[in-house]
Amino acid sequence: MMRPALLCLLFATACTVPDLDELYPDCDGHLDLETAFDGQPANAVLGGGTACRSIHLTVALVEFSPRCVLVRARDAGSGKEVSQTFRDVLIGAGPGFNLRVVVSPPKGWGPTVEVEARAFEQSCEGVAVGINLASVTVANNRGVPATLRIEAQDADRDGYVSRVNGGTDCQDDQSDINPGAAERCNAQDDNCDGINDEAHFNLGGQCTLSAGCQGVYRCDVTDQRLSCDSPSARLAYLDQDRDGHGQKGVTPTTFCDAVPAGYVTAPPDDCDDTNASIYPGALERCDGVDNDCDAILDEGFPGLGSTCTDSATQCTGQLQCDTSGTTLVCGATQSVPAWYLDEDGDGSGQTSGAIRSCVHPAGDYVSNTGDCDDGNPLTHPGAPELCDDLDNDCDGQKEGPTQCPGGLTPTWAGQTVASTSQTWISASSWTRGGVWVGGDENFRARLTPGQVTFTVLSDFGCGMTDAAWTSVWADPTTGRAWLGSVDGRKARQDSSASNCVQVQNDNLWVHGLVGVRNNNVLTLYGATDSLASDEGAAFTWNGTGTPTYNPINNNFHYVYDVHGATADTVFIVGGPATDARIYRYNRSSGEWDTEAVEDVAPDLDTLRGVWVANARLAFAVGDTGTVLRWHLGQWTRLSFPTTHDLTSVIAFGAGSAYATCKSGHVYRYNGQTWQQVHSTGGIRLNDITGTGPDDLWVVGTSGRILHWPAWP
Repeated sequence: MMRPALLCLLFATACTVPDLDELYPDCDGHLDLETAFDGQPANAVLGGGTACRSIHLTVALVEFSPRCVLVRARDAGSGKEVSQTFRDVLIGAGPGFNLRVVVSPPKGWGPTVEVEARAFEQSCEGVAVGINLASVTVANNRGVPATLRIEAQDADRDGYVSRVNGGTDCQDDQSDINPGAAERCNAQDDNCDGINDEAHFNLGGQCTLSAGCQGVYRCDVTDQRLSCDSPSARLAYLDQDRDGHGQKGVTPTTFCDAVPAGYVTAPPDDCDDTNASIYPGALERCDGVDNDCDAILDEGFPGLGSTCTDSATQCTGQLQCDTSGTTLVCGATQSVPAWYLDEDGDGSGQTSGAIRSCVHPAGDYVSNTGDCDDGNPLTHPGAPELCDDLDNDCDGQKEGPTQCPGGLTPTWAGQTVASTSQTWISASSWTRGGVWVGGDENFRARLTPGQVTFTVLSDFGCGMTDAAWTSVWADPTTGRAWLGSVDGRKARQDSSASNCVQVQNDNLWVHGLVGVRNNNVLTLYGATDSLASDEGAAFTWNGTGTPTYNPINNNFHYVYDVHGATADTVFIVGGPATDARIYRYNRSSGEWDTEAVEDVAPDLDTLRGVWVANARLAFAVGDTGTVLRWHLGQWTRLSFPTTHDLTSVIAFGAGSAYATCKSGHVYRYNGQTWQQVHSTGGIRLNDITGTGPDDLWVVGTSGRILHWPAWP
């Protein structure tokens, strides 16, 4: 049956090539696609001819995983062809995959068939990266195997063939660089389009983000994406007080650059943006202000406004915020009285150092102020002007002539009483115009109110002709003089009597004598010599019986004067050279206790005179300008302008004292300094007495008796 066909092939120029049906008319076999390839299934059938005449085509993909393969079969005789593209079957297939296609030539095809396979990187359009073809002669009743091997280089297995091998992959050693890759902003041509990042992304070009903040396009090195490099728009709030909190309720302001001073990005929660100490979280202070912006005033101070008593003023008040705003204080709800120290007891207080209290403070405080000299009880606002060369009424002016006797200028007026050979030793005033004076040669002198001349007394009723009355004290109640002599006589003489009466005589020199009434009982105190050598003695006496001397075990140094204002402030003074001593009478023990003035200052010289102005104040004076002041229980040394030996002192207040000296001078103390106010030209002055700074008596040698401000 094949002979005619063969003959025709031999003479092709004269014959038509028979088709497969002519060659194999009896072909009716069945092809099992599931096992067509040595037991492996076919991926597809191409053609549609009879199953018994087929080509079992294997397209072997070597080193390449195309996304599309085109398989074409062409009748060599007629040029007719059939083709099919394969995509789905390639999904997930890697290099080395075999595409199995049964080519079944359609009816009318000749026995010679050309098969061709084309591999594409992605779609089956464009240029194939791998092509292979073969001519196959179809046999009857069997499948003719054929293999088309397609090789293409895809080193990075990204589905794209290297350009070197005809593909499109511009970087075949990096799987993330190929024509199908997304272009990244990384200075590489990721999609192989030949366009650099500068052009692709318009790097450096202008861009705008939120709130109109201008910037330029740049690559984000973190995620290799295009970014607009511009300042981030920032919302900030006005912060006028610069406390880090924005004004509450204010509309935010947008800033593209740095937030300027006076603005913050913190939440706008400041309830008072004009005060830097007010903001949420601030310390709540006691000041009537919501410091921490919690809408509550002064929390943490629950007692605010409650009734209290101020410990400082003892005034009733209310608990109030203190000036620091950190605690409660008791604030007075009433006017707080002011109290002023009145040291001289004249009813007017000092001009400074007020104590404010609703309760009278302990001590000598008064509600009046304005005392220009609180050391002088005769000086205060409204005081009568005295003829004492001082401003008594605190009006800034001293007394005028009308306040002085006879309208004359005040002076230390003097007279010689008895004779120029007379020595007057001691003096004591009992009232204005009334004074007793004791002297040597048993002389006594007396001036009574209304008289202008001293009465000189020298009777022998209480002394020898040579007796010297070294101490005298005039009782201000009766005017009686109590006298002590150098030979130990103790006598008395009434203000109107012609003779004196001797009461006691123990032969101990009486250097000083003073009387003090306590509960209307008079006690006399004396400073005397002692029977023991190098010692002094002191006595207390009721004026009638025997004096009581200091106990035998209560010894002390020489003493030369005694004075007191109350029964508890009686002092005797003396001591050896450069070792002054002061003793104070102790009513409880009956002894004289040392005041230890030797510890106050070194080299305090012998003390010769003492005067106790009141229960808080005393002065003591002595040799070489030694002066001590006792004030509020404390002895202190006062500076003196000379080294003269001082003989006596009188004081009316802490700022009003007078002293005499052997050199004939009178000194006045104003509370600050001692000043000489008179000089006798060398006449020794022994004692000073008086009822006030406008009634002073000084006695001395040469029969001299002086009076300030004029002779009576």
